[in-house]
Formats: sequence, C-alpha cells, structure tokens
Amino acid sequence: MTDEVIGKLEMVNINTPDGDFGFLIGTDGKFVDANGKVWYGSQMISASALEAAYNGVAPRGEMTLAFFQDPDAPDLVDQIKALGKDYVLGREITFYTQPFTEPAQLYAPTLQPILVMKRTMRSIRFNANGPQDRTISVTFESLWERRRQSRRFVYNTTDHSKLIGTTNPSLEFIPTVDFQEQKLFD
Repeated sequence: MTDEVIGKLEMVNINTPDGDFGFLIGTDGKFVDANGKVWYGSQMISASALEAAYNGVAPRGEMTLAFFQDPDAPDLVDQIKALGKDYVLGREITFYTQPFTEPAQLYAPTLQPILVMKRTMRSIRFNANGPQDRTISVTFESLWERRRQSRRFVYNTTDHSKLIGTTNPSLEFIPTVDFQEQKLFD
C-alpha cells in the first residue's frame, strides 16, 4: 500500500463454538469490511496492553465489555455463565487493523483488514460494580506466553551449530572443568 493512511479501526475477532464474532474496539457502530464480514462496535469495548512476565505476574491480555444491566432484561452475565467456563478456553482471538486512505472507505472499504496478532483465549471473568454496572472480560495469552518454555543451549559445538547453522570447531577446546590458576611466585 503506497497511499497515505488517514485513519484506522482496531478490530478483534473472537472464535467460539457458536461461530466467529467481530468487534470494533472503542468505536460505536457497524462496519462491513472488504471481505463482507460484519464488525460491531461500542465505546464500552476496550482491550488492555499486553503484559510481560515481570515481578511474578503471569503474562496476559484482556478484552473487556463494560455495560449497565437493564433490570427488566435477562441477565447477560448469567447467560454467559450458562455457556460454561470452557466456552472460550483454548480458542483463538485475532486482532486486526483496518486502514483507510479516504473517508469514503468507511462505507465502501477497498483495503483488506491487516492481521496484527493471533492469541489463545484463557478465560471469561465477570465483575459487578454496584447494582447494575457490569464488566465481562475475556483473558488471552500474552506475546511472551511461551518464553518460559524456551530451550536452554549449552555453549558447545552441537548447540552452537543449532543457533547459527554451522559448527564452530574452536569450541571443542573450551574448558569443561573449573580451572584454578597457580601462582607463579610465592
């Protein structure tokens, strides 16, 4: 794309057993992308920054819907709880950005959404702040989720060749025991 981008939409797709659902983050409205997929938006939908494993915090991200529960309507939290705790566990959450090069593309987009990242959802959390103020959050793995599973390499010819694709014969002479220097003079 060589045209200047004048704006963009942040979008997230949640995969569930009932199908894929597309949402616009922090923007009200309905948007149909160039592929014909419908994305629904609300300013009450937000996504957190991705955490890193730091000071004992498990790395994760979170997408949240904040809303006021209508006392005359069925309880949304109860409906989602009825789906079960495994409703999203291990399923994919995908983030996209939709660029625009002119205002008319908001209504008739010509550019494809750009994939930003794919993550795996972990859980659904609920929070009640007062009698009707509610939040529903989907947590997902962070970019650094697999960091703790990294394989450690030993500084020898075999592991070094796995890193760079060729052997380094000089590593054959690396000391393998603790070496204590002897004093030349007493």
